[in-house]
Amino acid sequence: MPKKKLPQTVEECNAELERTQKQLQQYENRSKMLDRRLAIEKRKERNHRLCSRGGFIERIVPELITMTDEDAQTFFRLALTSEPAREFLRKRAGETTS
Repeated sequence: MPKKKLPQTVEECNAELERTQKQLQQYENRSKMLDRRLAIEKRKERNHRLCSRGGFIERIVPELITMTDEDAQTFFRLALTSEPAREFLRKRAGETTS
């Protein structure tokens, strides 16, 4: 890659500064667009995971479909604080850390 000729006059310096600032703005905008795209992809993944797991849970416990949100929360609290559930979670946590 050939070396860029250095600006010799104030006008050339100002023009080079403007070009560089414009290019910097373009890179910043591109970065923002990529960040937004990444956030959208993460949201899609989360929505898919929640829907998949929610559907799985409703197949196992079809009564959840007719429960109120409060009843479902109570059910999950009772189910997930039971000793077998806690033991499963402890084992799972041990597997992921080792």
